Amino acid sequence: MEINSVKDICVLIFLGINSWTDIRKRQVSLLSIVIFAICGTAWSISSKVKVLDFFLCAGIGLVFVGISIFTEDAVGMGDGWLIMALGTVMQPVELFSIIFIAVMCSAVWAGITLAIFHRKGCTEIPFVPFLLIGYLGGMIL
Repeated sequence: MEINSVKDICVLIFLGINSWTDIRKRQVSLLSIVIFAICGTAWSISSKVKVLDFFLCAGIGLVFVGISIFTEDAVGMGDGWLIMALGTVMQPVELFSIIFIAVMCSAVWAGITLAIFHRKGCTEIPFVPFLLIGYLGGMIL
């Protein structure tokens, strides 16, 4: 595994901190999300990221916020805000692959908790650790 830039280190720290709080407290740090989103936006502007790519990636987070509202928090709203903040520093293909890996891993974990641990279908599963796994998986591949 090779960390290529300061961006990778910042994303790993951001996802690591929020994974920890998501597991422990079932919430994410809004302050860290706001700080990361501001820094990510500044980085995107200075890196001359295409405006369409920026809004597409940040808009994916808004889709997750909308899903949270529509499902009455079955999907955490903080996850949507976090994905939107991640979108400020990612390319669309990178963000989509991270989310895809995260959704697949969380589905496998949900199956394990249902089958082996005999949990109910309404058991909450923190999603941010799976985003961290998706990001690490993308770095390795």
